[in-house]
Order: sequence, then C-alpha cells, then structure tokens
Amino acid sequence: MSEIKVNKIKVIAEIAQGYEGDFTQSKLFVKAASSSNADAVKFQLVYADELCTKDYKYYDLFKSLEMPFKNWNLLNDYANELQIEFIVDIFGLKSLEVAEKLNLKSVKVHATDITNIELIKKISDSKINSVILGIGGAFWHEIEEVLKILKNKKISVLLGFQGYPTKTEDNHIRRLLHLKNKVAEVHNNFQIGFAPHPGENDFQNILSLTAVGAGAQIIEKHLTLGKIMKIEDYESALNPDEFYEYVKQLKFSSLSYGEINNFQKLSISEENYRNFARKDVVASYDLKKGTILNSENLTLKRTGLEGALKNIRELYGKKLLRTVKKDEIILKSSIY
Repeated sequence: MSEIKVNKIKVIAEIAQGYEGDFTQSKLFVKAASSSNADAVKFQLVYADELCTKDYKYYDLFKSLEMPFKNWNLLNDYANELQIEFIVDIFGLKSLEVAEKLNLKSVKVHATDITNIELIKKISDSKINSVILGIGGAFWHEIEEVLKILKNKKISVLLGFQGYPTKTEDNHIRRLLHLKNKVAEVHNNFQIGFAPHPGENDFQNILSLTAVGAGAQIIEKHLTLGKIMKIEDYESALNPDEFYEYVKQLKFSSLSYGEINNFQKLSISEENYRNFARKDVVASYDLKKGTILNSENLTLKRTGLEGALKNIRELYGKKLLRTVKKDEIILKSSIY
C-alpha cells in the first residue's frame, strides 16, 4: 500500500485596499506576505470608475488607490522574485486587461460583482487560468450561473464576508460541506475555501481551523503591517508575526485532514496500527484434533506472535488438524 498524499492548503495574504495606493507600502506588504510563508498575496486592483459613480461617498478614496501599470508590473516582478504568487481582485474590463498584461494565473471576482454577468463572460473569454469567486451574500442560483459561465476555468469558491468584523455565528462554515457537493454538480475543476473576518480575540484562528476541518482547501486572510496603523480592514487582519504563526497552524491542521474520505483503504501508518492493535485468535481451552471451531472454543487476545490469525469469524466451521493448547494461536496450517 502506498503512502497517502496529503492535500496541501493554500493560504492567501489578503491586502485588499491596505496598500493605500502607495507603491512603497505595497512592496512592504508583498515582503511581509512572503516572510509570513503565505502562498499568495492579493491586492484589489482599483480604478474608481469601475467601482462607483463620482457622487459615491468613497469615490475619492477609491481614486487615491489607483496606481500606474508600471507599479503593478514591478509589484508582480517583486512577488515572483520572492516566490509568492501575485493575485488581484478585478472590478471591470480595465483591471481585467491589466491582469492579463501582467500574465497573472489567477484573479478574484469579489462578491460585489457576482451578478456582473458581462464581466464574468469577459473573464471566461480571457487568458486567465484560475478564478477565485467570492460568494458572500450570494444565493445559490447566482453562484451557479457564474460557475456555468466559468466552466472553462479553475474555480476557487470562497465562503465568507467582511462584517467589520463578522460575528462568529454569521460565518456558517457548515455551508462548506454543502457547497462542495453543489459545485460538483455544475463544475469539474474547483476547490472550496474560506475568508475569515473575525474581531480581535484569543480564538480568531479557530474559525480558519474549523474551515479546514470542513474541507476548505484555500484560506484568504487579511494581513496588515501593524494594527496600530489602522490600515483598511485592520479589524480582522493579522500583523506579520501573527500571520506567520497563523500559517503554521493552518498547514499543521491541514495535514490531519488528509485525502482518505472513506473506510475502504488505510494509510501505511494506520495499517501498521491495525496489525499491531488487533487481537489474535487463540483457543479458549485445550482443543483436540478434529474439533470444529466456533464462538465458544475460540477467543481473541493479544499475543505478539507471528502468523496469528485475527479474523475470528473466518475460522468458524473449520476443523483442527492438530491438538491446540489453551491460549495457543490458531495458524492457517492448523485448520482445514
């Protein structure tokens, strides 16, 4: 029996709008994400006119987040240099075009655009290989429509939403179990994941660990440079040192999830345990040659002897070829 291959979890350091349109700050975030051992770092690629109208109260804020293509290209190069995947949220055709020019493997469709069907169709026609789909606040029929349009892409369906912070009881991590089965009905190349947004407390990492236990294969978590700086989304973010420990916990937890989802096969270590722990078939009392074996004259005990049989019911009805003493193991050569 071959050793089981463990399914590794992917951890994305979510920067969102925390870079504040500042290139130097953006590089610090990429460095922090890499140093924290995240697998990917993700920014929101913001162009104000893709997000809102000019009279929207946060238009000027969104405008301040805009950076020239040169900066995005340099950030992507820096991420590649640090061997961490660079991902962006896109909100329209311009940001999609930039993502394509950067030759990114993955983009994220934020939950705000799950009904933006024309954008979804453009993504389907693009050279982007993989799409992370945020489903916070979405109904299944909305999710299903997007999955069908993006049937030619690898999809990561991401449960979770930002409630500044999100109440623990509003995460509904149980949905991951349902989600996996539902997505499989309409898409054949997908994974499920979770984006936690807890408040600051001693137990916030438990949400993500619970999600791993429910089958999450990708976790997106906010990273900040320092909570005291109160950068965007800091309420549910971790400092770099905290994020490093967070990633360690997730990777450790994911090892225990494994890939065996039934009881038809065992790992090598579990097979070894089975062989060690299972009791051996022995005689309940002295048995003469020709005795027909049954539940009365056989019992199970640990012996540690080689060649002992362990499945007692397979011996019922068999006859002994020789005399067997009490507590002596029954060998294949002793029955017919």
